[in-house]
Amino acid sequence: MVKRNDGPDPFADPEEGKGRDDFDDFVRAEHRRLVLFVVTLGATWEEAEDAVAEVLLEVLQRWSQIHSPRAYCRLAAERAYVNSEVRLRKAPAAAVRSTWAVATHRPTEAVFEAVEHEYALRHLRLLNQEQRRVMAFLYDGWTAEEIAELLGKKASTVRSNIRHARKRLKKAIAEEQAAEVGPHVARLGMKNSLGGQ
Repeated sequence: MVKRNDGPDPFADPEEGKGRDDFDDFVRAEHRRLVLFVVTLGATWEEAEDAVAEVLLEVLQRWSQIHSPRAYCRLAAERAYVNSEVRLRKAPAAAVRSTWAVATHRPTEAVFEAVEHEYALRHLRLLNQEQRRVMAFLYDGWTAEEIAELLGKKASTVRSNIRHARKRLKKAIAEEQAAEVGPHVARLGMKNSLGGQ
């Protein structure tokens, strides 16, 4: 009969698991935001989760070497998503897939947030790649200066991209709202001309 030992394992590496609690806390705080960040870049929910899982596995293995995990994870997740998109584009089936399709099943999102995010994504797809990229970081809570430092660009360039993106989004939203209101106004005008019938 083997005697059970509830004490510390004498063969365990003392460095193993060091900082693991910090990593677990980081994942709990950042996982959902990371997935949303990648979705904002254009991924489906499943593609974003795959990219984030790939990055977090890499980060776990190098946790003690990464000094800015929030920034590192976003750049690495973007790279993982783009690389997966390149692979998918080479496959014949990928030709008919929309890069802006969003999965309907998102278990961690509240209904209101899902609707809000869908609305934002629908308009963000109108932007060019660089504008969409800076808006993804902005939507994730980064300042123009932080985005510039992170992407190795001038702050003025980032601010210009944000300004042009906002202008384009504002115009698109105004046009969409005008198109939605137009038929209602026309029907109301017709009803009034017929004497309210």
